[in-house]
Amino acid sequence: MYISKNIESLRYSVIREMSQVAAQYENVISLGIGEPDFHTPAPIIEKAFEDARKGHTHYTHAKGDPQLIEKLSVRLSKDLGKIVPPECIIITHGAMNGLANAFRTLMDPGDEIIVIEPHFPDYLAHITLAHAVPKYVPSGFDKGFLPDPADIEAAITTETKIILINSPNNPTGTVVPKRLLEEISDIAKAHDLCVVSDEVYDRISFEGRAASIYSCPGMENHALVINSFSKTYAMTGWRVGFAYGPQPVIDQMVKVGNYAMACACSVSQRAAIAALDTPDEVIKEMSDTFEQRVELVCSRLEAMPGVRVRRPKGSFYVFADISSITNQSRQFALDLIKEEKVVVVPGYPFGLSCEGCIRIACTINSEQLCEAMDRLERFLAVRRH
Repeated sequence: MYISKNIESLRYSVIREMSQVAAQYENVISLGIGEPDFHTPAPIIEKAFEDARKGHTHYTHAKGDPQLIEKLSVRLSKDLGKIVPPECIIITHGAMNGLANAFRTLMDPGDEIIVIEPHFPDYLAHITLAHAVPKYVPSGFDKGFLPDPADIEAAITTETKIILINSPNNPTGTVVPKRLLEEISDIAKAHDLCVVSDEVYDRISFEGRAASIYSCPGMENHALVINSFSKTYAMTGWRVGFAYGPQPVIDQMVKVGNYAMACACSVSQRAAIAALDTPDEVIKEMSDTFEQRVELVCSRLEAMPGVRVRRPKGSFYVFADISSITNQSRQFALDLIKEEKVVVVPGYPFGLSCEGCIRIACTINSEQLCEAMDRLERFLAVRRH
């Protein structure tokens, strides 16, 4: 039977591959999955069940539950310091669905999208499914994993439609500072481009809440923000996200969402309404825990010969440079599983410039992290002799 060449060209998730390899062994410690190890706070679960019993189990509008949209409008307007009206918000089936909808809405086949390396690997699949073309702009360890605005501008052609940014970043934990966001916003406005800003880790930020490019002057007309309840509220399995931006874009995204999935899960949307009432101290406690784990891992890695790290300012990842040890990150990760039963993600899926790196997810408790670092240190010691 014929299979689309477009689909065949996609690779399976490397994280999935590493997990499948690890399944052959016992006593494995996984630093591979980017999912909070916290459970969804009980009040969110209880309110969702209560609303389900009251009958909130039917289709919602393709744009989303009006109560959730209204509540998000109030929250976003307060956080960003500018009005985000309900008309400019759509509820999505997680942030991944938001990205897919955005790319299909904003690009025709052959259009180009500027992607900053290192980048979340799944971006490439969604770009491919939209029949668009990625144009990569490396940042790199020595630049603190921050893009140079001149490199972004140099990558723009007549076919460019989107500049894609991610802050706090997966895999590096880099937070793009406000001054750099302003420079990127100036480029977007000058070339009449849309900045799609993936901000799913915005509340897991270690030096105050990460700035959003949407708050830059005039960017309500040029920025589409993708966000989610998954990371902030430990709601990965509920699959509910949201996007906000120019109303003409949101109106067209409703079409894509309607035909692709009808609507986001009604019960999950009720859970999201409850999540927005979560006290800030609960969110901060989770973020502080991730920061402590990241600091632990960075301190251990910095003491290992041949390993370089940039201390993250957000998310729960550490992106370690092992290029002085090997540039074969996939083989490094496979050997680490086989010899020490530790899962990391090799660097190459995050961009061609990332081959000599590995991603570590600090989503297990500190005791397990210490054990994983002991095993990694032992693994590296064997390779030095």
